[in-house]
Amino acid sequence: MRKKIVTMMMTAALTVAVAGCGSKGAATGSSDDHLARIKAAGKITIATEGVWAPFTYHDESTDELIGFDVEVAAAIAEKLGVEADFQEVAFDGGLTGVSTGTFDMMANGVDVTEERGKTYDFTDPYAYDHAVVVTLASNNNITSFADLNGLTTANSAGSTYEAMGIEYGATVKNVDTLGETMTLVQNGTVDATINANTSAQDYFNTTGTTDLKVAAVDKEVTKYAIPLSKGEDNDTLRAAINDAIKELREEGKLTEISNKYFGADITAE
Repeated sequence: MRKKIVTMMMTAALTVAVAGCGSKGAATGSSDDHLARIKAAGKITIATEGVWAPFTYHDESTDELIGFDVEVAAAIAEKLGVEADFQEVAFDGGLTGVSTGTFDMMANGVDVTEERGKTYDFTDPYAYDHAVVVTLASNNNITSFADLNGLTTANSAGSTYEAMGIEYGATVKNVDTLGETMTLVQNGTVDATINANTSAQDYFNTTGTTDLKVAAVDKEVTKYAIPLSKGEDNDTLRAAINDAIKELREEGKLTEISNKYFGADITAE
């Protein structure tokens, strides 16, 4: 009888551990690391905005979540042998969720910065870009990032572009979508927006607007990578994602996805 009770207790404990495999080991009491728990769950939870074309957005006709980051993240999940479980959330909420363990990773054009490196461990970069200042085409007063001092910009809360605006002395108005930022510039509510050059060019091309222009380009290269919560619990997950990125690059898959959404390859520095 005692043997039967012990066996039942062990079975119950194992069930609890597996049920909590998507969260941190400290919370579940499991000795498995994050990658092992993801594999046990059969899925990886991915935070993304779903409102920042062409990186992560919805198809107008089907409402399907699509985009460069969406396809790259799905391809990485496939390499890991698990399902990609996308969760749409505001940019700052996505980053917070990664650090607290709500999400396993984030795919949303998250660029690597020294400040973020204090909180997150980043994978190898999978794409490269430049930050730009977008203004009205008729605006001849803003020709550099320094010219934003004392002016107003619009950007997502928690984004690098918000931080850049503040750094250059601008007052930043927080908005949720790329379209909103561009609209605020167009109607004169703000003076400019700082954003990814790829996103700005895509907006110009898809909307056909001639009211806006790129007024300045940051000389520093933006490196897009996947942020993971800091700590050794993610060492094997980060290594596995790095292997997946390397394989996707060697197979030409990253280039294929990039050409699909940008008409150019932004996956090579």
